[in-house]
Amino acid sequence: MKLALAETGHLTMTIKSKISLISKEILSIQASLNGLSFCVLDITQNEIIFFKELIFEGQKKPLEIEKILVNEFETNLNLQKEFKKVNLIHYNNLCTFVPKGLFDENKLVDYLKFDNKIFESDFVVSDEVNVIDAKAVYVPFVNLNNFFFECFGSFEYYHANVILLNKILNQPISITENLYCNVSNSTFELIYIKEGKLNLYNSFQYNTTEDFIYYILFSIEQLKLDTESIKLVLLGNIKVNDTLYSILYKFIRNVSFWEESITHVISEKYKEKINNYNHFSLLNSF
Repeated sequence: MKLALAETGHLTMTIKSKISLISKEILSIQASLNGLSFCVLDITQNEIIFFKELIFEGQKKPLEIEKILVNEFETNLNLQKEFKKVNLIHYNNLCTFVPKGLFDENKLVDYLKFDNKIFESDFVVSDEVNVIDAKAVYVPFVNLNNFFFECFGSFEYYHANVILLNKILNQPISITENLYCNVSNSTFELIYIKEGKLNLYNSFQYNTTEDFIYYILFSIEQLKLDTESIKLVLLGNIKVNDTLYSILYKFIRNVSFWEESITHVISEKYKEKINNYNHFSLLNSF
């Protein structure tokens, strides 16, 4: 997590939202190249009182996402409030985890460039991930951070996969061996936990159902796991009997969804859109 403070309070856009310590509401926004999600928590009632998801047709460029984000703040009354706290969650595949014993602050770009196209000029940051005694190294959407600087003066930002790992690994150690798959529209994360410890974290891009199942079965093979006995736990944008679920169930015997209940009350109007396993990082950011 990074606490971001603006260098100036000057606003260049007509945004009516702001930070107020006396407010009883927290705003969390998740941004990716495929969409935006907005969520507001009333901390007095511990209730999700606003939720909205925008799914893009294809991937957008960061500047296009910023324009859409600005328009939401300028037109959506649910976002034109005083908030006690604001969280921005970056979701992309420009993220990796480095054990603290091997970590060097001067090599952030090096950690990412083996699997991604990274330039020396890219803004790369690191966060503590104490649950695995490691550092998360990632590239945030800098232009969105700058917008939040101007709009709120201060906010906190995270990578979605830091929240994901923290939540999974804070389960009881009695959950000894599970494979977790967090699904998005064109990417997914695969996480393997054995005896309460992280054994694998990887992010994959997929275009077809065949891509999706190939990467998972290949990972299972490389980990020397058994498709008849390994437990695969699903999170994110996947439902029973959709094509991704159906092909998983065809090849892997024990497929289930994340079962731990959401700790927040869901307003009645949003119960069809939110459950305990979709929008996982967003709902666990409060």
